[in-house]
Amino acid sequence: MKELCIDVRMALSAGIGTYIRNVVPLLANVFKLKLIADERSIQKWPFLSQCDLIITRIPIYSIEEQIKIPFLVPACDIFWTPHYNVPFANLKSKKRIATIHDVYHLAFSHTLSFLQKTYAKIMINRASKISDHIFTISQFSKDEIIRHTGISQEKISNIPLGVDQSRFSKENDLRQKYALPAHYFLFVSTLTAHKNVERLILAWDLIREKLPEWKLVFVGKRGKTGSWEQILSANPSLQKSLLFLGQVDDQDLPGLYQNAHALIHPSLYEGFGLTPLEAMSSGCPVIASKVASLPEMCGDSALYVDPYNIQDIALGMEKIIQDPILRAELKIKGLQRSRHYDWNTTAEKHISIMESLQ
Repeated sequence: MKELCIDVRMALSAGIGTYIRNVVPLLANVFKLKLIADERSIQKWPFLSQCDLIITRIPIYSIEEQIKIPFLVPACDIFWTPHYNVPFANLKSKKRIATIHDVYHLAFSHTLSFLQKTYAKIMINRASKISDHIFTISQFSKDEIIRHTGISQEKISNIPLGVDQSRFSKENDLRQKYALPAHYFLFVSTLTAHKNVERLILAWDLIREKLPEWKLVFVGKRGKTGSWEQILSANPSLQKSLLFLGQVDDQDLPGLYQNAHALIHPSLYEGFGLTPLEAMSSGCPVIASKVASLPEMCGDSALYVDPYNIQDIALGMEKIIQDPILRAELKIKGLQRSRHYDWNTTAEKHISIMESLQ
């Protein structure tokens, strides 16, 4: 049995944390695992209490992790970093693998600080060069990584993520808990520039007066202050038609999807697009951007809009209200589409490549 060491310090993060929490337990029957973990994760992820752990509080994206993590990695067959923050130094592991989910920090570097884009460029290029193999999560991301780093196609594998069907099919009415209106569109993601929050709010402003009993509901933590917040401060009536819930309990997400008229996901850049697939699994129709990986993930099961066109985003929301037949079709197609994405399949593909490394 091969020995596999994994850095799971991001297990509680959004996105990458979902990936870690769903894939890592499925590796335990095949590999002898040793996990580098933050002790604060143990209570919130019970799986860790069953594992052989290397406990640390070394922060992510720090100089400290470059200095100290190499000393924590034991002699093993494979060391896997489920993100691009790989240690640069030599390790005791025979092989090393990294997962690069996307190269947003390179493709949208104009939205970042000098320090952020410099760090990302160095780390992504270094991870691509020193890793024996790279995992990514869509063909779109694979092509982007090759374009930005120049690594060979043979060195990188596209392994799509999965959706926990049993979790998102459970019915849960949360209208009272979150004071939800009878009718609402739902946005689920961190509120950052590339998620296109400003254009979404401006699109909603075009139609909200026609929909006085509707709201646009946001779930997710706020990123750095954006121009959309200035728009709201100058328009109190617009602000009243929005509902910001912040981060919610994971167990509440299925109910928020199920009660929504549709998920609106106008992102400018996505390496995969797990949120639309989770919505589909919950029977929630999806309005999505026709850019990046989203058409690859959603196929013919979403209503696509131009994320750079405010009027088109607004028309998409109006269309799914005015056409109940379309909405019903999208619900059916979405449920079928989401079943193509399974965490067991994701894990099996990881295992196959890890076992093949010599």
